[in-house]
Amino acid sequence: MNWIKTHYKSVITYVILYVIAMVFFAYPMSYEVYLPGGVNSAEEFVTFENPYPSSGSFNSSYVSVVTKTSPFQYMLGKFNKKAEIRKMGKVESKTPIKELNKISHLHKLNSIYTSLIVAYDRAGKDIKYTENGIVIINRIVDTPSYESLEVGDIIIKINNTEVHNYEEVSNILSDFDCYEPFYLTVIRDEKEITFDIEKEKRENQCILGIYKDYTYTNYEFKPEESSPPFDLIDTSGFGPSAGFIQTLSIYNMLTPIDITFGLKIAGTGTINLAGEVGIIGGVEQKVFGACKADVDIFFAPDYDYNTKEGPRNNYKDALKARDIMKSDMIIVPVKTLDDAINYLLEHYG
Repeated sequence: MNWIKTHYKSVITYVILYVIAMVFFAYPMSYEVYLPGGVNSAEEFVTFENPYPSSGSFNSSYVSVVTKTSPFQYMLGKFNKKAEIRKMGKVESKTPIKELNKISHLHKLNSIYTSLIVAYDRAGKDIKYTENGIVIINRIVDTPSYESLEVGDIIIKINNTEVHNYEEVSNILSDFDCYEPFYLTVIRDEKEITFDIEKEKRENQCILGIYKDYTYTNYEFKPEESSPPFDLIDTSGFGPSAGFIQTLSIYNMLTPIDITFGLKIAGTGTINLAGEVGIIGGVEQKVFGACKADVDIFFAPDYDYNTKEGPRNNYKDALKARDIMKSDMIIVPVKTLDDAINYLLEHYG
């Protein structure tokens, strides 16, 4: 005690410095920092018995993301000219990182399943699967679904009616009035759960809070019955932005014409069942990584869209990033899977 009395000023100083250090290095802020990444082979998650050979490669682009940055990480991002800082939304910033990672992984699974279906269809091949409900990736905040459903739940029944995809769910829900109770059956952690729920009125609409882009169909694939058979060997990863390049890669393995033509090809963009390529975030950081990896051609979504910071376009942003790197990498704008296939065939075939 005498020592503390004698050195109390020093003790207080050290405590204050410790608190300041903890806040500076560990306090989570409502920001994400996107840092330059690299490229990975887009062929690694699926294998076929006898794939057509490829002289080049398709590669998915990735970024390094620091979520809920500390003040120290935020400051480093500010000083890094190749980093992008994004302000997180109120709900997103309050969501635990574990749940954010789960949401991102579900987006990745959806992209893989969609890639398989679209590539088989475009290649004229037969892929077998059944639809067994819809998987909840996220819910609209302050709605009945947000309060009752959890990320990863699979909706399989409404009352006693089995549902297989989003369209069936949407059609059945449209028959219920506001505050009319019904039963919802989900699979959660491999257990079947049934609970009461009802739609509520929000801005003159009766809604449950299930949004199409926050769900995906629970596909049960039959790899051995598909032609050709396939094996999903890796469904890890996060985010939907590799969907488009994954689809190109699978298509190339399924068809006799090698559309890589010996080139190292990368790109980014989501994919939907119509074969349409969607916008993504962090395209500049993906281009920085692709330039360092000596990529020959980079495909980027070509759509104008608005953000809090103003209008953006992935393709135009990719061009700016390439110029910063002083690279001769070719940036190609795409809106659909066919845009990419046709470009490669017309320019290199």
